[in-house]
Amino acid sequence: MVDNIQNASSLPHHVAVIMDGNGRWARERGEDRVFGHAHGVESVRAMVRAARELGVEYLTLYAFSTENWSRPQAEINALMELLVESLAGEVEDLVSKGVRLRSTGAIGSLPEACRKALQDVEDKTAGCKSLTLILALSYSGPLGVDRSRPKNRPFWNSSGVHR
Repeated sequence: MVDNIQNASSLPHHVAVIMDGNGRWARERGEDRVFGHAHGVESVRAMVRAARELGVEYLTLYAFSTENWSRPQAEINALMELLVESLAGEVEDLVSKGVRLRSTGAIGSLPEACRKALQDVEDKTAGCKSLTLILALSYSGPLGVDRSRPKNRPFWNSSGVHR
């Protein structure tokens, strides 16, 4: 992906991705939805790697909306467990690569284990400078989108390009 970019100076400073389709991807392969969510972690790693290589300053991943709370409880539990496990498993790599983690959304609505894991990784990566990875969790509508952007950056520049 990175090799195909001709002019890195025209890239946005902030890229946002709505994480969607992992359950459908798994179902198409005869697996359960949780299998797809677990494989979504690989996509996150690839996006973080590409964003760093391209010099993107902020990468927001819209990972779990307030609408997702209506999923079956077993799936929600698996997603929350996956969040905690992924954070614990990735923290050393984030620090070594200079990736700062931030979170946005109704974080207080997440289970305590998720909140603690997020806070732990945010604390450990606080001094990292190569990329800020923002996880949008339990977010809703335009307010959630607005809260994820860095306060010193507008949504759109005069050319209509998200910068």
